[in-house]
Amino acid sequence: MAWGGFVITLLLAFVLQTGVAAPLDVPHFDAFLVLALLCGLLCPTHDARIAAWIVGITQDLSGADALGIHGFTLGLTGLFLTKLRQLGNVSVWWVRALAAFIAAWPPQVVYLLHLRYWAGHAGGSFWDLAASA
Repeated sequence: MAWGGFVITLLLAFVLQTGVAAPLDVPHFDAFLVLALLCGLLCPTHDARIAAWIVGITQDLSGADALGIHGFTLGLTGLFLTKLRQLGNVSVWWVRALAAFIAAWPPQVVYLLHLRYWAGHAGGSFWDLAASA
């Protein structure tokens, strides 16, 4: 994997998330998740897992959440996606989209559960939480 290109892409995602999406109050845009999913789909297995974890740690350092929660969830997303990538034919676009959804949804639910129970953010029912993930 070209780590120099990854660092440039990570800086671009950082600027998009913190400099564009946050001031414009775009609530459902997550450039870091998109980058972790792209790394999970396109990079070699071990590089993809490390890159997804690095993306999560960068997101932790850029926000006010607990340090490590994004590193854990995006690292888990990268792990799930690389495992799913071995099971199916990810050269078809809809299989890639399905694998990305299946890999990203459980860690996002874990993150929202963290926000609800440990960070003290109020929320609706569990089904509202699962749907918003």
